[in-house]
Amino acid sequence: MTPRHLKLCDDNLRRAGVSSRNDFVEQAIEFYCSHLLSHELAQLRSRGEVPMERFETLSKSLGTGQYKLSVEVATMARILARMAHLPESEVRSIQADSIQEVKHLGRAPTFLQSYRREQGGSFCQDDVADEDDLL
Repeated sequence: MTPRHLKLCDDNLRRAGVSSRNDFVEQAIEFYCSHLLSHELAQLRSRGEVPMERFETLSKSLGTGQYKLSVEVATMARILARMAHLPESEVRSIQADSIQEVKHLGRAPTFLQSYRREQGGSFCQDDVADEDDLL
């Protein structure tokens, strides 16, 4: 890899949610392969030729990514649960607020959006997202 590519990796580690170049490259490869398969399937679909083995490969690739993300989310949830000393009623209240926030935004909020909300803001103020909010 060229120095330019290494810099691109380093500059985007946080955006990708990884801490090493190896993890970044692994995610980039999986993403690009999924992109290629998706593009190929779209072309085949337009001609009415979608081979099942390509569809199964795409499904497996997407499923692997979802599995990895689920493991990361579960890990973070367990870490936070061990650190938090909140009554269950407060946890349930936070969960209910989060449901409304996701419905309002149409996606999960970024860490920065959640931070701002916890500092006293409302999720309604995020209707116009900053560029950093979209990472």
